[in-house]
Amino acid sequence: MSAPNFSLEGKVILITGAAQGLGAAMAQACAAQGGRIRLQDLNADGVEEVAEALRAEGYDAESSAFDLTDFAACEAWVKKTAENAGSLWGLINNAGFINHAHTTEHSVDDYKAMYDLHVFAPFVLARETARVMLRNPGPQRGRILSVSSIAATNPRPGIGNYASSKAAIAGLTRALAADFGKDGICTNAIAPGYVLTEINRKILSDESFVRRIENRTPAARWAEPEEIAGPAAFLMSEAASYINGQLLAVDGGMNAFLQANEA
Repeated sequence: MSAPNFSLEGKVILITGAAQGLGAAMAQACAAQGGRIRLQDLNADGVEEVAEALRAEGYDAESSAFDLTDFAACEAWVKKTAENAGSLWGLINNAGFINHAHTTEHSVDDYKAMYDLHVFAPFVLARETARVMLRNPGPQRGRILSVSSIAATNPRPGIGNYASSKAAIAGLTRALAADFGKDGICTNAIAPGYVLTEINRKILSDESFVRRIENRTPAARWAEPEEIAGPAAFLMSEAASYINGQLLAVDGGMNAFLQANEA
């Protein structure tokens, strides 16, 4: 019996929303395992800085800057990367944003913008990368991973558009797993809890909210981005060959914890 292969040596992995936060941490984690990292973000300077930092450590990293809601640009990125790199192994759909408000204050356009980035762009990217992965020699041909959220199953008031879009990407993940599982392409999603990232800067300034989350989480703290990136790198590896269609909570136990102390 052979040992599990956790290495990503030589494997080309696309990561969206990689200029900071979880995307940058996932890029670092995958690169450290030998992955050839191809980064995307709307922030051209930021994503290139991440790529430069990885190259300075001796890793293979390139950046691209474009709007993921330009679906033709998504298709072009996948095609160009595959042509230049020779193959594709992994896709991490990480890019996201927040626009919190009560349901009565949101419009259809608010929801559409959320779904364009959190659901439709990942669908297009997954479709296009899977078409390339199908050309890889089997039996294992690739990995698709999307970032959902604990909010997909445990929303709080005022985040309906975000929570529902994150639930939708979890559903899309299961659908992709059903379509591509027989082809050796495993598709999963991660549901992070509360993480110390730039996107959470506003709520991190609310000390009472920060304390509530700490009290609600068995780990009694917020996560560091690297703690989400580790499981992502594992799910990109060949060692994860029988994990498919799963929504993995990486939340310090919050999803399984009923007590909510306010002290």
